[in-house]
Amino acid sequence: MEILKTSALSIGYDDRTVVSDINVTLNEGDIIALVGPNGAGKSTLFKTFSTHIRPVGGKIELFGKDLVYYSPKERAKLLGIVLTERPDDMFLKVYDVVAAGRYPYTGMFGKLSEKDENEIKASLELVGVNHLIDRVFNTLSDGEKQKVMIAKAIAQNTPVIMLDEPTAFLDYPSKIELFSLLKKLAKEQRKAILFSSHDLELLLRYTDNLWIIAKNKPFAAGQSSDLLKNGTIQKYFELKEADNDYLLKEIL
Repeated sequence: MEILKTSALSIGYDDRTVVSDINVTLNEGDIIALVGPNGAGKSTLFKTFSTHIRPVGGKIELFGKDLVYYSPKERAKLLGIVLTERPDDMFLKVYDVVAAGRYPYTGMFGKLSEKDENEIKASLELVGVNHLIDRVFNTLSDGEKQKVMIAKAIAQNTPVIMLDEPTAFLDYPSKIELFSLLKKLAKEQRKAILFSSHDLELLLRYTDNLWIIAKNKPFAAGQSSDLLKNGTIQKYFELKEADNDYLLKEIL
């Protein structure tokens, strides 16, 4: 089932285009990694999907409807996005941060129901940070904060989850755990998941599909193995022949 589709999408700021002609689809059960060098436009694309910034051109459809025609609350029930920004309120507890993911469902007065409480606790447990529930968010390590923000997105219980650099600040075992969790959500709950990362080798090992974004190059998308074999990854990341041969040998 097609969930999100872009048509001739151009992204950037005001009239300055960063990347143009993005034509991709995100389907139910997909897990797709967005990769590219620093400054290539990964965060800009996520901010465009979240409506923090408007497209320079083209269109984004969510369930066949132009994204701009959803109200914020309607959109929040369909699309959960974790950007790189973090809450800076010095008194917020982990529980409060994750509970914010339930706001689309709490009604006018923001009162949490028993179902909301269960969703909050389940998401914390799923990510493995339920022991932090009463900690003040700003006292956590960067890695712990990252996991809490992922728990917030899961608690939001949307059919689409987008995560900008979710593996940042995580140690290697935690990165593997996160990839496994995302694959589980895609497979068992049929979530459509898009996330960005710099860990190219890990992405090639644990994800089947890539979207590649780079300056002065067309937006590329396809199966990870195909993009590796046909030289696209080597070209876009300017890999040395030896590095590309290593990936071909180790990954395929």
